[in-house]
Amino acid sequence: MKKILFTLLFSFSFPSHADWDLIYKDATTKSEYLLNLNNYKKNNGKVRTWTLENFLEPQKVETFEYRSVKSFVEFNCEVPELRILAYSLYERNMGKGKAVYSKGSPLKLININKNTVFSAYSQVVCAESNQE
Repeated sequence: MKKILFTLLFSFSFPSHADWDLIYKDATTKSEYLLNLNNYKKNNGKVRTWTLENFLEPQKVETFEYRSVKSFVEFNCEVPELRILAYSLYERNMGKGKAVYSKGSPLKLININKNTVFSAYSQVVCAESNQE
């Protein structure tokens, strides 16, 4: 009984990051870049999934201060490009707390350059989606 109670207490004591897979960590900028590979949708060579940028130090844009950005992104697995469909800036790490800014309309199509976080995201999500 004590083991079960300890396990339950331990599991609730720390935030769960089970839905997120770490793709890249930058010690210089103190940032982490994660993908949700448990909940992607594949359609005609494109894959839609959630990304998360997590910052250990607060970031500022205009009047907004935030520690994470959660985005819904469509990756084209046939051509190196993506489209951010929606995103939100959060006051706390890991997409927690209040969203201080949100945009729900798609941004313009972006070409993915080699050796970038977007290229790492694309490689991982497209490889994962092709394993079906």
